[in-house]
Amino acid sequence: MEKTIYKTLKAIVAVALVYFLLANLSVEISSVTGFTQLLSLHTGFAIAVLLTVKRLRSLLGILVGAFLFTLQSKYGFDGTLTNLDLQVILPSVAETISAYIGMKLYRHWINVDNALSHDHDLLRFLNVIPVIAIVHMVISLFVERYLDSSIAFSLIDWVQIWLGYVLGLVLVIPVTLSLLEQKITLWKNRRNILVSNFIVSLLITFFVCSNIRGFENSRLEDRFKLLTNQTATLFQGSIKEKELLQAAVAQLFVSSENVTREEFQYFVKGISEQNKFIQVIEWLPKIKLAQRAEYENEQRKYYGDDFSITEVKSKGVLIPATKRDVYYPITFLEPESGNDIAKGFDPSVAMGAKDLIKEIVISGKAQARSPVQVIRKTGFTDAFIVYKPIYQKFDGTKTLDPSESEVMGFVNIAVKVDDFIASIVGPKETANFNLQWQDVETGKYYYETAIDASFPFQHVIDIHLSGRNMKLIFSPTDAFIKDAATEVSAIAMITIFVLTSLFSLLVLNITARTSGIQTEVKERTKELEDANEKLELLSNKDVLTHLYNRRYFEKALKDEFERSRRYNTSFALVTFDIDFFKKVNDQYGHPCGDLVIKAVADYLINTSRATDVVARLGGEEFGLILLGQTSTQVMAVVERIRIDMSNIKVKYEQSTVQFTCSFGIALFDEHVENISELVKRADKAMYEAKKLGRNRTQLFSKS
Repeated sequence: MEKTIYKTLKAIVAVALVYFLLANLSVEISSVTGFTQLLSLHTGFAIAVLLTVKRLRSLLGILVGAFLFTLQSKYGFDGTLTNLDLQVILPSVAETISAYIGMKLYRHWINVDNALSHDHDLLRFLNVIPVIAIVHMVISLFVERYLDSSIAFSLIDWVQIWLGYVLGLVLVIPVTLSLLEQKITLWKNRRNILVSNFIVSLLITFFVCSNIRGFENSRLEDRFKLLTNQTATLFQGSIKEKELLQAAVAQLFVSSENVTREEFQYFVKGISEQNKFIQVIEWLPKIKLAQRAEYENEQRKYYGDDFSITEVKSKGVLIPATKRDVYYPITFLEPESGNDIAKGFDPSVAMGAKDLIKEIVISGKAQARSPVQVIRKTGFTDAFIVYKPIYQKFDGTKTLDPSESEVMGFVNIAVKVDDFIASIVGPKETANFNLQWQDVETGKYYYETAIDASFPFQHVIDIHLSGRNMKLIFSPTDAFIKDAATEVSAIAMITIFVLTSLFSLLVLNITARTSGIQTEVKERTKELEDANEKLELLSNKDVLTHLYNRRYFEKALKDEFERSRRYNTSFALVTFDIDFFKKVNDQYGHPCGDLVIKAVADYLINTSRATDVVARLGGEEFGLILLGQTSTQVMAVVERIRIDMSNIKVKYEQSTVQFTCSFGIALFDEHVENISELVKRADKAMYEAKKLGRNRTQLFSKS
């Protein structure tokens, strides 16, 4: 019982493991071509296993293998089995059921022995494979559509999926049968060439399709780079345009002795209205601690009594700014609508801004912040913010040169990232690529979209804008790959596997014909052996009695004579004939005489030893060679034969015929010089028996 359970579990694990590996191999091969449904090796394996392995074991093995593959495909192996839902169970059960149906169809169309040993079996094999493929395809796609109603399949998809099943079945069923079918010699003879053909075809496919795919990817990548380089150029131009706008606002402060709020708003309003993706343009004057109270009172005249310089306590929460030596509150801003919360806000102490502002003050150059979200009335917004410092010399004149001057404030421009990207990357571009805009220093993203890491290439463009090193990361979309890619690798793969399938079918046909020829040769050889045996029987046996004839008897006598002389052994030569046999023929006829002769022969055949040689020498005369006998033993044996024969009754028509025989015996000894002498002695003894009255046994004696 334990042994049976162990064998069952071993078979289930083996089937599940091979099924799982072949399913993954199918995906790997298909991924080389860019179409993951182009081959289904595991389907052919499942049907072949059901044809050769015990039904329950094979079904459980297929179910487990399909379950593991589906679990891996949909969720991956994360060390837990918490995802045992319909998305995993239903496809696994469907695969098992479709494999069972495929096996039943195969059995119905093809002889039960699985040998594919005749032309009509191969023709049926070619006819049933497309039918099985359709059944598998319909069940598989129905389950996929049931689990996800958004999935749609075109006619080309149906054809490609069907073709994948056909190739998998034609390739794998013969190979698996050659490995598992132990009872049929024909499959064992096919094994090496089918397995070699299968492995070589996989290797060639990997090599050819990988190289073709590499060439296609290189071509696609060049085309993709050309497309994304145009976008990157437009991107950099747009950023520099914003820098020019910011520089124009900064120049307003440098060229004017005192810029009022109205002048700022009038100057900036036209800029912001033309660039809808600009969140806000701001003026942040430098306010010392001693000036804070006066500054806040002045701004309350415009913004209201609740105005104060603020800072961030936590994300989204603003509080009155704590005491410090210097503040940089947002004082002028355009547009004000939607940006009310920014009034009086001091970003200089915010995370990531403090060190940057120190650096900007020293360098005097415009510089962007790392990726940041700004809080507005509608919530948080991803923003690209650039600070540009304005300086005041000791004589009171304003400048953009940090040397011999003191910073008096900053002109900020904040760009709404999503709107900015949308102004550059339209629907046509988003259909072809996904974009990520990354800050190199922090590794954070100004703009990020989900990308598929499985794509073979990306285009990364390093840029330096607004004092920061950045990266534009472009990843192709499925639509770009589908529109730009060719089907060369898929066609190459199909061609290779079609040729491999044709070669496998040719092997099956040739081996089947060879097996048929070998079977026919064996049958003809057996017939020839039987004919030779009959011919030998005719040449050495008497036709009437089936005793040896005179020719064989003389050869056997010669062989025994030489052997006895060589090894100094003894044997006896006995000759006898039927007494008054002519009278039997004359009185009852030759048919009766034949019956008498046949009765003698039957008796001799039934009573002789395996070492004795019994022959009909001609007519009614017979001969015996008796090995290893003394004279006394020979006399006793022959006398018994004589007496038994005298009691034989032959029924012929209405008559009963009895007969007697006369026997002559000659013993071989060292005095017998040759065979002729031994024969003469036996004949002389037989004639002596007849002379003494017949129905006697006479031993030759020299006296």
